Amino acid sequence: MLKSVYIKNYALVEESEIHFEKGLNILTGETGAGKSILIGAIGAILGERTSPSMLRSGAQKAVIEGVFDLSENPAVLELLREKEYDVEDDTVIVRREISSSGRSRAFLNDTPATLEDIAQVAARLVDLHGQHEHQSLLRVSEHLEFLDTFADVSALRRDVAEKFSTAESLRQKYEKLLHDQQHLKEKKDYLAFQLAELERVDPKPGEEQELEQEEKQLAHSTEIIELAGRISALLYEGEASAQERISAALADLHNLVRFVPSLEENLKELESALIIVQESAQSVQEQSARIEIDPARLEQVQNRLAEISFLKKKYALSYDLLVERVEELREELRQVESIDEQVHAAEMAWAEAIRAYREAATALSRARKEAGSKLEKVVPELLSELGMQHATFEVRIDTEPAAESWLQLDGEAVRASRNGYDRVEFFISTNPGHPVKPLARVASGGEVSRIMLALKSAGAHTIGIPCLIFDEIDNGVSGRIAQAVGRKLRYLAQNHQILCITHLPQIASAGSTHFMVEKSLRNGETISTVRKLDESEREEAVAMLLAGDTLTESHLSSARELLKQAHDG
Repeated sequence: MLKSVYIKNYALVEESEIHFEKGLNILTGETGAGKSILIGAIGAILGERTSPSMLRSGAQKAVIEGVFDLSENPAVLELLREKEYDVEDDTVIVRREISSSGRSRAFLNDTPATLEDIAQVAARLVDLHGQHEHQSLLRVSEHLEFLDTFADVSALRRDVAEKFSTAESLRQKYEKLLHDQQHLKEKKDYLAFQLAELERVDPKPGEEQELEQEEKQLAHSTEIIELAGRISALLYEGEASAQERISAALADLHNLVRFVPSLEENLKELESALIIVQESAQSVQEQSARIEIDPARLEQVQNRLAEISFLKKKYALSYDLLVERVEELREELRQVESIDEQVHAAEMAWAEAIRAYREAATALSRARKEAGSKLEKVVPELLSELGMQHATFEVRIDTEPAAESWLQLDGEAVRASRNGYDRVEFFISTNPGHPVKPLARVASGGEVSRIMLALKSAGAHTIGIPCLIFDEIDNGVSGRIAQAVGRKLRYLAQNHQILCITHLPQIASAGSTHFMVEKSLRNGETISTVRKLDESEREEAVAMLLAGDTLTESHLSSARELLKQAHDG
């Protein structure tokens, strides 16, 4: 519920704090006293746009703050926590600040908030009804929401929403596969050509490096053989080779060691050197023996390297990536071969999701039609109590054709959404013999007010919004009808907090709490204030609504009688 509203420097309000109660809160006051200002201020904390023109004259900043008790509203508490706003003591404080520069700031529990977040939270806390522009039931888009609330089909709606999301997800998957199928089929010949070209060369891991080494040896085979021969001669085979010289030195060193034992270590080193020379010469001989002067093989290797170089340049890939590309092409071609099966499987899964959605949406539609039939009986009865004895009310539920929709009903494509496939609109006739017309085109303000009140009363047990605000719901009604309106408001107030601005004593007397909106002159400046009335003041306030300019004892007596009737009833 709305516990309080604090207003500072807004329009004619210098500073005011109003503490509301449970039940039916009545606000009265002379025309121009500031009742519409209060509604505007509440609208600001509900996320409506504001203007610096609403600042009190001379003020630099206006502040409007609403305090809401969420102890019986766990859904809003959860929403606030989801959006990471701090919540303490089951209370949320919504604040708007409007500066003279035109900037506006919003806060939820002292945390900066977007207007979108403010509006989302407020939509679950307050339903504000004024003349025409505030009456949500005059918007056709709201009729389905109202009917679903009346029908209490939240579980069915969740099921439909889940199945819609599944169907949409599978649709996107199917359409992507279709696109891939077309794309891959267009690429198939090109992919096959590329793969054939690469497979013809068939590059193997590490092959290029091996070929380059082999080419180097084949291209210099004569030089390699000549060099190997010279090395062999110098180390081992030729006259005065290293092997002969070291051997001779070893013989002399053996004799020398007999006389100089300290040269024993040098003897060992020289013996090792001889072994190294012998092994090196042998290795060079073995390697050179493998070298052939083979122009045919050289040409073959060079041709192979040329093919590889051509592919590397053509595909702009390194050799290693070229090898990997072969397998990638094979995988892409495998996908081309399997895409038809994937598309078929996705199509079947989507068709099953559509069937499940249609089944769930049909169950929801059936529940709506049952609730609509009940509403068509209940609303005229309530309107009769409100002085519209011959009203006819219809709930029309149909579908909306949509050429692009994936949902077919009776062979026709219809619009599908998370809320099902129904389009709901209320129709009414308030005069006998006249055909029903769309509720949105009802012209009379008094009729609009009573129709809206009847609908709200019909759904009182299921309306989830805790606070309902009615701005001058008495427009166009008087006398006995006003008393009926007061009774209905009092009935609604059993399950909701009601704030009602009225000019009629019959409605004002039905309230459980009464506030007076007053305008006064202070230091040459007009100030608007709101104060709660005690019982004696309340009698006078109701009497003034009866009297107009001159208050008499008769008016006070009538006021007492109205208050007694309202509370006894």
